Amino acid sequence: MDFDVIVLGGGVGGYSAALRSAELGKRVAIIEKDEIGGECINRACIPSKTLIDAVKILNKIRKANWIKASAMLNYEELSKFKDTIITSVKSKMIKNLENRSITIIKGKGEIKREGEVEVNGKTYTADKFVIATGSSPISLPAFPLNGRNVLDPWTAMNLPSLPEKIIIVGGGVAGVELATLFRAMNKDITILELMPQLLPGFDKDIASETKKRLEERGIKIYLQANSKIVENGDEVVFDVSLPSSSEKVSGDLAVITIGRKPNTEGLNLQAAKVNVDKRGYIIVNEKAETSNPKYYAVGDVAGMPLSATKAWKQGMVAGDNIGGIPSIMPKYSPISIFADLEIGSVGKTLDDLKKDNVEGKEIIVNMEDIPRAWTLNETEGFLKLVISGNRIVGAHMVGEGATEVINTLSLALEAGLTVDDLYKVLFSHPTITEIISEAIQRLKYGEIY
Repeated sequence: MDFDVIVLGGGVGGYSAALRSAELGKRVAIIEKDEIGGECINRACIPSKTLIDAVKILNKIRKANWIKASAMLNYEELSKFKDTIITSVKSKMIKNLENRSITIIKGKGEIKREGEVEVNGKTYTADKFVIATGSSPISLPAFPLNGRNVLDPWTAMNLPSLPEKIIIVGGGVAGVELATLFRAMNKDITILELMPQLLPGFDKDIASETKKRLEERGIKIYLQANSKIVENGDEVVFDVSLPSSSEKVSGDLAVITIGRKPNTEGLNLQAAKVNVDKRGYIIVNEKAETSNPKYYAVGDVAGMPLSATKAWKQGMVAGDNIGGIPSIMPKYSPISIFADLEIGSVGKTLDDLKKDNVEGKEIIVNMEDIPRAWTLNETEGFLKLVISGNRIVGAHMVGEGATEVINTLSLALEAGLTVDDLYKVLFSHPTITEIISEAIQRLKYGEIY
């Protein structure tokens, strides 16, 4: 046996699985055909947040009339800064793997039979395997990617320069983040979303507030837009069918944020008796185990949600179980969107409760009620808590600091804390997180402080 554990894929899910397995005394190898860090570190999460945070600084300067300066974004220099961050984070990851004596094998792995994987013509054996090969954009019939002016989001975001007129297909997490980024660079942005609301699946008030803010920034948003590309020469032209009209919408670049597939081609999963669902994603249980108990799957390849948040934790859960520590996935998974106004969401909405015939109520605290929001000159937005009985079952926030606040609320939900438990907690002043204590105060006593 060459190794105790072989991890196929070096993205954040595979990385965390490898580290945790090694920490628990296993001899581990990680196979990566491209770059350690996967899509999140090299093309998506880290580069996109670097760019968006720069945009937020620019917006804050423009909004503050007491700062006398003419600020503009130097995209070329910002891109260099982004690349430096990617290199730094990736180098740290590689160093961590090496410090734990994890063998890094460059190449694409193919399962030959149970317990064996072949890389570059050489066979390696292990007792346990973790499949963490991620997912990739697919070219849909209505939106065929061409590598030129119809691109997936992360290819578009990493272009050295951008054209003036950009159409984004899909108003989900990626669509909203990219619209924020590109509009701050003074690009003409249009979002085409098929569903009746922006951010489908999110709390409807969060979606409405986000739409309002983006439109105030000059972004055009079409909802219930059934669209397809009809030309992609010098311009990309869409036929857009709306509930009461049809339009032609054109731009220099189309960014398609919908449509992904699991990276399982060439893995030969059937040789290991690893089952997949109808979309090709590997079926796993709460322990990250597949249909074959010697094989685990983590991250995008293991199905929804397709997020680095889930991938990291799922890798840790797999590593724990491989190392003999019983571990399961959390019940709650927070979602963060780094738009012009940050968005954080975890748990159920009130509409979810109604569909399940469960009694519930909402409590909303506006950002303008929080002193720290005023000092930051960011009083737009709100926190909404969804309550059933004496427990928080959902939390949804749009506003400055929402991506941080939501983690505190995710902890509360996962720990099963009651409203009474949270009432005992003291939050430091002045902070954005005080919005939680304000909400709890109103829940208990209906007072506004």
